Amino acid sequence: MTSSRSVAIATIALWSTPSSVAWTTPSMLPKNQQQRLSKTVLYGIKAERPKVELQDLTGGRPGSIIETEEELKRKDEIFEELESGERNYDDAAAKVDDYGDPDEDIDGALYDIDDPNALDSSTLGVYNIFDLKSKFDYEWTPESGDPDPNLLDPSLDYVEEPAKTEEGIEFGWDPIFGSSNPIDTRTVTTPVDSYMIDDNTRDDSLLEPLFPENDPEIGFNEDIVHFRKSLKVIDTFIDPFVGEELPVPRHVAKWHGYPEQMAFPEKNYTNNRFTAPEDLTDFDAMTPHRARVRAVELARAKNAEWLPQGVSEKWHQDQRQPYESHGTLVGTLKKADYIDEEKVKEIQPALDVLKSSVELLSIENDGTVFRFAYYGLMKNKFGMAAWTETLIRDLGVECTGVVFETGFRKRDPIHDGGSGWYGPY
Repeated sequence: MTSSRSVAIATIALWSTPSSVAWTTPSMLPKNQQQRLSKTVLYGIKAERPKVELQDLTGGRPGSIIETEEELKRKDEIFEELESGERNYDDAAAKVDDYGDPDEDIDGALYDIDDPNALDSSTLGVYNIFDLKSKFDYEWTPESGDPDPNLLDPSLDYVEEPAKTEEGIEFGWDPIFGSSNPIDTRTVTTPVDSYMIDDNTRDDSLLEPLFPENDPEIGFNEDIVHFRKSLKVIDTFIDPFVGEELPVPRHVAKWHGYPEQMAFPEKNYTNNRFTAPEDLTDFDAMTPHRARVRAVELARAKNAEWLPQGVSEKWHQDQRQPYESHGTLVGTLKKADYIDEEKVKEIQPALDVLKSSVELLSIENDGTVFRFAYYGLMKNKFGMAAWTETLIRDLGVECTGVVFETGFRKRDPIHDGGSGWYGPY
């Protein structure tokens, strides 16, 4: 007689069957299930087509869709053991209990809050202000006293100078992008051996000797190794993304870079001054008016407190040296040794208009360029020069240019802020 448990199992199996193998009559069932269901109320019942998504052909159950003959045979044996009473679910549950509590094991292993290396899934992908303070291996802070990782190892040899072309240009140099040669001055030329072969790290007790003791080949082999290392051949490889024309070295001094300077270091406001501290101007001891006048004087002077004495004069002498060497008059207030009096008479009406604001210094370029010493206001210098050129042309005299010389005068003492001091030049 069929037990109620087997009927229930068969009913669940029938209703959970995928839509592609839904049964309508007992003749369509496998033979073993026909015998099992021959006396049950399921005989002749039509199963409804379950609503299962096309991409989930298993109905949500684990396992493969098509079962092998071995799996079907094992399933039949389990059914027979259930019907005969040889298999009991209580016994299986007792065996599962022997493995311990899964929840406790998970809580104790994966979610141990005492483990500093444990990962909390709730914090993955969530960043806060403390993440900005974390550093990678290549990051370093000079202010904290960290050693500079960019310094070269003195025990190794490096390329002294990158390879250059026949024209003396660095190989792979581009005026826009710079150097592109992987072999640069940080490339290691000292042969680097494996840690099992290197004299500083190998342990001969862990290796079998290559040669018997006192073998003459030992000395010959050392000579060959020494000669190979003395060649200092750079160990390279070909990167398919770079190309065969640029071999990439295997051993280079890693460049970590330097931290970005976010601000200038704090310094005393007098750090750029050459004046001795005892000679500094004490503005605090002056009245506001006197302090302003002194500040204007220092601003206009060529020898202010931030320059040592004589620097400005030497700079002006260097600027004037080419003119002095060639004996030119341009840029000076010097008069020419000879001035054509006939030209002076032709432009005399213009000189009468200009009066004491100008003084004729020389006539250059075959009598077409006129140099004047200008004594008027600096703000009218260019306008006066253009007007003077117009006056001369109106007289019918050929004029290709007018030059107003003012020497080292750059401003109007009386009309510039009310102060007549404009400093030594």
